[in-house]
Amino acid sequence: MKLTSKWLLWFVLVTVYAAVIGGLFYYNLFKYVFDTKLQNEMVEMIRYRAPQLVQGLAAKPKQVSFNEANQMKDMMQNDARVKSVIYLNYDGSIRWHENVKFLGMSYTDYNNAVGFDSNAPVQAIRTAEPRAILTGRGETYDMAIPLLAKGNTVAGVVDLTVSRAAARELIHSSMVRYCIGVLVMILLIGGVLYLFLLLKVIRPLVSLKDNIEAVSLNNLTFEVADRRDEIGDVAQAVKGLLSKLSEDIKGLENVEIMSLEKEKTWWKSILGVVVPKGTRALIVDENNNVLYTNFEFNVAEKQTVHLLDIFDARQQEIIQAVGEALENPSKVIRTSVVNQGVKCLVRAVQLPDDAGKNRIVVVLEPGK
Repeated sequence: MKLTSKWLLWFVLVTVYAAVIGGLFYYNLFKYVFDTKLQNEMVEMIRYRAPQLVQGLAAKPKQVSFNEANQMKDMMQNDARVKSVIYLNYDGSIRWHENVKFLGMSYTDYNNAVGFDSNAPVQAIRTAEPRAILTGRGETYDMAIPLLAKGNTVAGVVDLTVSRAAARELIHSSMVRYCIGVLVMILLIGGVLYLFLLLKVIRPLVSLKDNIEAVSLNNLTFEVADRRDEIGDVAQAVKGLLSKLSEDIKGLENVEIMSLEKEKTWWKSILGVVVPKGTRALIVDENNNVLYTNFEFNVAEKQTVHLLDIFDARQQEIIQAVGEALENPSKVIRTSVVNQGVKCLVRAVQLPDDAGKNRIVVVLEPGK
């Protein structure tokens, strides 16, 4: 897998992970904020009416006044979030209900007959604090808001069933904005990071690869722009390595040249003793390159002399003898050839390659 693919995979995984964690955090934050806002608005609505309600409770402890009934109806008519209202006395009995048959019914009887959504009214009476309990699979709140008289005594309780539809819409719209914002940020940050990766990492690495691929034994030069980073350090290390290799190759070439000169001196001594005067001899390697001869020949001056540079196409027997000798080490191959108008006996043999070098001795002895 290439670096860009790995980066893209990890970037997507990290951003998705961060987006999911952030989404859970913001969802709960939005839920807390908007639900708290909804509850506070309901409490403020009751507290705004509390002085008149407490006054009615003090004047008629068991019977609801006309003004109190109008207050309950107004809350349901003027605020679509309020689905139902139950007005309770301090002892839990029903003071007002939209269904008149429940008026004056005790808390226990009403709870047995119809049932409260939760025990929020009981908690509100006991703690003298507003209570909100989520009901209806999270679609509504059962809110019990106590009405406090002098000395913070509970004179009555207003129990509201409040819809969360508006709060849920706000949460949904906020989460949509969050997702859009996250997507935009991912694109912006990802684009900037990818551009940085492309310009500062990928392209320099590709250029470094191309320069390394251009290196060969014939050309060990390595040109790369100076960089003061890790890629520049790698380039300098490769450049230093190639410089050392170049020096080592030059040293090996010098050693090879010196070895070849010594070998030529060695063959000169051997052939001077073994080969009779007037007999031509050649030393050839496995590539048919002539390493040494005991005679002079006229060819264009060059570094490597091939066997064909000395013998023309009319003397193919010599080439064939050398090839056969190469295929049959230590076997003396004999043939005859006409060389410069003189019939010669040709003998070719490949010497044992104990030193790791294949050497073929070719002797051309003039015929008698």
